[in-house]
Amino acid sequence: KIKSVSLEYGTAIPPPWNLWWSDLPMTFMPVMIQHLTNSKIVDGNICIPKVALKWPREEILKEEELPLQISEKWPRWTDVKSNGVLKSSLMTLGVEHFHEDGNIILEKNWESLLEGLGLEIYQDNVRKKVDIELHINQRVERIKNAYSIINRESKRVEELEHERELERIVATTAARQAGMNIQETEKAGEKAAMKIVDSGTENIEELSKSKILIDENEVERSLWIVRKVSNFRWEDSVPCRIGARMGRPEKSARRELKPLTHALYPIGENGGSQKLLIQAANKGRIRVEMGRRICQNCGKESPNLICHNRILASDATECGGKTIERKSRGSNNRRRKGERTTVELDKLLEVKRRSLGLDRLPKMIKAQKELLSVGQTPEPIEKGILRGKHGVSVFRDGTSRYDMIDVPVTHFKPKEIYTSWNKLYDLGYEKDVFGDELSSDDQILELFPQDIIPSLNAEEHLISTCNFVDDLLVRFYGMDPFYNVKSVEDIVGSLAIGLAPHTSGGVLCRIIGWTKASAGYAHPLFHAAKRRNCDGDEDSILMLMDGLLNFSKHILPSGRGGRMDAPLVLTTRLNPSEIDKEALNVDCSHNYSRRFYEETLKQPHPNELSNLVETVESRLGTIGDLRGYGWTHESGDLDAGPTNSSYKTLKSMEDKMNGQLAIGSLLRSVRVEKVASQVIESHFLPDLRGNLVAFTRQKVRCVKCGEKYRRMPLAGKCIQRRKLEIGGLSARRGEDTTECGGNVILTVSEGAVRKYIKVTEAIIQNYGVDMYTEQRVKWLTESTDSLFNNDRVTVMTLSDFL
Repeated sequence: KIKSVSLEYGTAIPPPWNLWWSDLPMTFMPVMIQHLTNSKIVDGNICIPKVALKWPREEILKEEELPLQISEKWPRWTDVKSNGVLKSSLMTLGVEHFHEDGNIILEKNWESLLEGLGLEIYQDNVRKKVDIELHINQRVERIKNAYSIINRESKRVEELEHERELERIVATTAARQAGMNIQETEKAGEKAAMKIVDSGTENIEELSKSKILIDENEVERSLWIVRKVSNFRWEDSVPCRIGARMGRPEKSARRELKPLTHALYPIGENGGSQKLLIQAANKGRIRVEMGRRICQNCGKESPNLICHNRILASDATECGGKTIERKSRGSNNRRRKGERTTVELDKLLEVKRRSLGLDRLPKMIKAQKELLSVGQTPEPIEKGILRGKHGVSVFRDGTSRYDMIDVPVTHFKPKEIYTSWNKLYDLGYEKDVFGDELSSDDQILELFPQDIIPSLNAEEHLISTCNFVDDLLVRFYGMDPFYNVKSVEDIVGSLAIGLAPHTSGGVLCRIIGWTKASAGYAHPLFHAAKRRNCDGDEDSILMLMDGLLNFSKHILPSGRGGRMDAPLVLTTRLNPSEIDKEALNVDCSHNYSRRFYEETLKQPHPNELSNLVETVESRLGTIGDLRGYGWTHESGDLDAGPTNSSYKTLKSMEDKMNGQLAIGSLLRSVRVEKVASQVIESHFLPDLRGNLVAFTRQKVRCVKCGEKYRRMPLAGKCIQRRKLEIGGLSARRGEDTTECGGNVILTVSEGAVRKYIKVTEAIIQNYGVDMYTEQRVKWLTESTDSLFNNDRVTVMTLSDFL
């Protein structure tokens, strides 16, 4: 059937019958023909007898045992010396085969192999249909002659340049002795060199044809012979290969402050290294910096949004009045308006415990050392208590985030996202892409632009966040719960906010299912609306109710970038005409025309064929800019492939690099030595150089209090004066100081500087890099050794004197 269609319509032989002929050196073809003509057809398979009796091969083929090599070197992917000509040819062409009792069995798609080699089946045997060896020999002779012509020309030019260089040296030497400047000297040298006239090549036309012939052979190789002997149309199955490397690994993890925080409430150094709220409360009164506020109900000062003062000293019930900002003492131009305030934290927490209706406070509630906002007003401490209860971390804006790598998707099946078709029908997915009523988990659906499919890794975080929000509504706001979540199935249909770092605008979205991948699937337009271009960026989601209840711009840091990565505005409806233009280039065609495929053979600029491919941009202003996207090739399940890449499963950087380069050495689209150079140039060298600078400019740090010094204190220990909190309400009474005395250590170690040197040296030794990169590595390595080794001290052993 393939043959008849090709002959009738003039179409090329399609994959998988169109083998990778352009990768195969044509001098391999006679060896293949010899083996195949000795084979037989057995149960519809080709059996090549006794060619793999000893496998894997123990001996490496010698040069004289290999076919004639007409190019400078064999293509790297053939590995002919190790595998032999037949095995290498089958692997190079992409012919599926297996070994059985010393025989090689070709199970399928072998018909095109015989056609390309000029063979045919006759009475269960393979015989020659066309003698292609004559064509091969003629082609080889022409190529050898072309190389000879080019080599003669290269030798002639080299001799010419040598003669000119000698004259140039004589002339420039004389010019310098005559006292000429640099410009005059160079001019004199060029004038002398040009006196030796280039007579030109013997036959310029013949030289040009030779270069074209060699270029054609490097591109087509055996494909030229296949086209010569076959009546069918053959196009290069791999006219272009694209080599790519991973920009960043997959990721899905909750967003956390460092260190992890539950409550945006200051406790200074009173909570220890883990900033524990309960540990600080055990000290009773603490002194921290917070903004001045006054209660509108009782008239007393309280740094909290809701007055914490007790109505009766003996009754653990708070006033509960709303507070307003009070004018701070001193200048109004200060970066932060907080003042040092005494907080009876133990009494405050007891009041809050009772108001929340809790039997006891969670032991693990992590607070902050200080507030970084302008007003330095803390969020209600009740929120931190409830976050600690549910194990929910908080980001600097008061919300709880979950980060995922962006992956674009436009279509899915219900079974792929672990949501039943009945549930999706209720969410608005009433018909599949073919217009049929939704009634099965196997139907293909088009994703709504603002629907997302987050990772199942977010299950625990999102459930905990929903339970925290419900607890907050009931215990703090006195309202009914909103989510009532017990499993991830209950979250399906809930609204969330998608937010990219370095932006201040969130995009409303809806969760409709889940993926096992460590990534978040969403429509390309949704990613673009977050100001992303779908190239593996990392964004976050937060539950909508969490954002509405807990986000406040008043708690954002006052420093540079404090308002970035915060949902200051929310886009509720996606408009394709308002997003990044790059997303408008998304292909939404259902198929490609024959003209498109024919034009690609000329390798034009993509803009030249834009009218042959339907994109989102061509649909702007119509219903089609959001819906009705097509696809041309099936891609398999969303979760197909490994859940986590080797980059995450491998631990050491050396293992990761070896794995990357090992794959690169197998891929025909990759020059492994170039990959090695790029990794060293873009990653290892900048890291080594930066760590060297950081080591020489580093500060020293106290392990006890965390104080940093530009220089090591002369005392050899931390000399920071620490305040003793003895009590009292005023800013001065009850305060005393003592010297910290903690051990002072370096912040950048020698190991941090040297960590990539051995890996880099191993890469250079095993894979090779260009000379410039190798010299840079050597120079930086020597600089590192000079920094840490005393050049005046030579360590010697007894063997040095033998």
